[in-house]
Amino acid sequence: MKKLFITSILTSPLLFASGDSAMMEDFESLLNEASNIATKKSLNVDYLPSVVTVIDAQTFVDGGVLNIGEALGMLPGIQMQMAQLGKPITNIRGFKNPNSFISDKIKVLIDGVAINNEASGTSGFYMDFPLDLVEKIEILRGPASTVYGAGAFYGAVNIITKLGKNSNTNKFYWGGGSYKNMNTGGNLNTQVGDWSIMSDAYYAQNDKTLSDPDGDTTDETMENLSLGFKAKNGGFEFLTRYKSSHYGNFYSLKGDIYPNQDRGHKDTYLLSQLSYKTNIQNYKLETKFGYSNRVSDIKGYLDPDPTNFAAQFASFGLTMNEAFYVFDYQEEQNLKADVILTLPKVASNSISFGIGARQTDLIANDFSSSIENKIIDNIDYFKSINAFDALLNYFKGPEPAYYQTLSTDPTNKKIFSKTQRTILYAHIQDLIALSDSVDLVLGARVDDYSDLDTRLSSRAGLVYRANDKLIAKLLYGSAFRAPTFTEAYTNGHLGYRAGDENLKPEETNTYEASLTYIPNLNHKFSLNLYYSELYNVIDIDELTFSTPEGYQNMNSRTNKGVEFEYFFRTKKAHNLYLNASYIDAKYINPIDDNIETINGQEVIVITPEFNQDMPDISNFMFKAMYVYTPFSKLSFGTTWQYYSQTLQNDAFETKSTTVDYYQILDETITYRFSDSSKIRLSVKNLLDEEVRLPSYYYRTNGGILREGRNYHINYTYTF
Repeated sequence: MKKLFITSILTSPLLFASGDSAMMEDFESLLNEASNIATKKSLNVDYLPSVVTVIDAQTFVDGGVLNIGEALGMLPGIQMQMAQLGKPITNIRGFKNPNSFISDKIKVLIDGVAINNEASGTSGFYMDFPLDLVEKIEILRGPASTVYGAGAFYGAVNIITKLGKNSNTNKFYWGGGSYKNMNTGGNLNTQVGDWSIMSDAYYAQNDKTLSDPDGDTTDETMENLSLGFKAKNGGFEFLTRYKSSHYGNFYSLKGDIYPNQDRGHKDTYLLSQLSYKTNIQNYKLETKFGYSNRVSDIKGYLDPDPTNFAAQFASFGLTMNEAFYVFDYQEEQNLKADVILTLPKVASNSISFGIGARQTDLIANDFSSSIENKIIDNIDYFKSINAFDALLNYFKGPEPAYYQTLSTDPTNKKIFSKTQRTILYAHIQDLIALSDSVDLVLGARVDDYSDLDTRLSSRAGLVYRANDKLIAKLLYGSAFRAPTFTEAYTNGHLGYRAGDENLKPEETNTYEASLTYIPNLNHKFSLNLYYSELYNVIDIDELTFSTPEGYQNMNSRTNKGVEFEYFFRTKKAHNLYLNASYIDAKYINPIDDNIETINGQEVIVITPEFNQDMPDISNFMFKAMYVYTPFSKLSFGTTWQYYSQTLQNDAFETKSTTVDYYQILDETITYRFSDSSKIRLSVKNLLDEEVRLPSYYYRTNGGILREGRNYHINYTYTF
């Protein structure tokens, strides 16, 4: 019955598509959407030598999409999931390491400014940024390291805010909803002489908890704040943005629910960029100077029960009343400079060069835990009674990677052994018009890391326009992801795995073939096939008795898949977007060992690494969004997502690691009182489906539970 209901909602709008020719007028704003992300040129997106999807934020808002993470989750090949502490993971094309999924495989930019995070390699803290402040989002699927460097491994996302778009519309919005959610924000712009001054801001909070079948509740409370400012005069531009996010710890550092005891985590990010563009006799010169500061402050439990450790300390004559909690405080700053020169067109060649440098400093990286503090405070006593080694053996178990620092340098409370990284880079790109119907792009980039070897990235793309309706593309790209400080330089603490400074960067070679068909001004079809070879993938081997476990480069593996998109739009009434994707991703389960009893004796049994299909991802995904506007004052928005069941991780034979298939249906109604005033009501997960996501180290059979039916209301006033 539910399937019939969903099918009816998604297909019945097409009945309105015929009959009124006024509804079938030109929609070139969709087909000719300009994009700068693939070649840094303003071109028809369908002609770009890359696989690019452009999200019009207002259309997605009318469809009921609330933030950046939800918007990305509506695209083919992308699956939003959750790491420790509830931090978002953007899985793209099935590339995930179930044992080590700290780092993103995409590069995220805000108004063209990269979000840098050398410590952990994630920009997930920007996924809750509200779509009400966004103009559009450009998503490049596939390698993008030739333009954006390390991290643009499987894609790049450029979030263009209304501030970044130089919009002169002033806006205020207020909203609320389930879980005592409240949010407010807006844009304010003015002109001061020759200077255009633009600003935006938002504030959001909730009191969210979710309960599992056992009655335990998560702490997902939230308080967010963001302030943006931009000043522009001719070629000069100054942009700065501050974002602060404070969350409860969801399913904790360990992946379990600790009722009402976890302490929360906070992320702040400040970016600033001064840029200047000029044109000297058709030579276009752009210079940029940027600064960013990121703070991560985590207070979380690894074990909330103090009685689990009291007896062990009591055996040495000490009282221990605290549970096992950790404090993790990091502050990272980046300085960056770029120069990009675009030459006048020579014959059929459009050539651009770029050079730049970035300096990363972790100016704070402090770690402490209740257990280590107790040991350190009494270390002389433990040594005086020859009990220090025995105590270490109790807490480390058979896992040296977790107690490395405590055993060799007990008073060291630093997270990382190395705190600086310098990157020098240069890139070149040539867009060649071979004929009126054929374009070729060639690109290369060199990145020189102070702590790694030099990396070369390259790309080539061929675009053939058979006619105005049919466009074919053949694409190749290589990319890399440098090991993060977490993977390479973490000092081993209790609960914190030691890094490996000898890690090599992850690498990929990706081949794609794309076909776009535009039969008329109302329809657009796109089909994309890709094949990726992955090398030196960073994962964690699970050896605990034979050698210290830790981060390792794994053997090569492959990903391949198919992505389909369809757009239908008339000028006023109908706007339909649907996509489907199939992912065939391979995974290498790392080598493992365990103690087993054989013939009455305990022996170490080693399980060699083995290949399997990627667990934790859905091989099939189907998504659709439809906005129906019967008349100017009223619109209805529907979004639907389907994710197939994930596969079992064969290394966890005693646990059910699969997550059942699920679908999510959202409905939104927007009523416009006038051109400047409107109200919007969204019901998320309308059918109250049970939605689960893979849990960290599969600590929850069947996955962690997410939201059921919930609602959101929003009022917007523009002036």
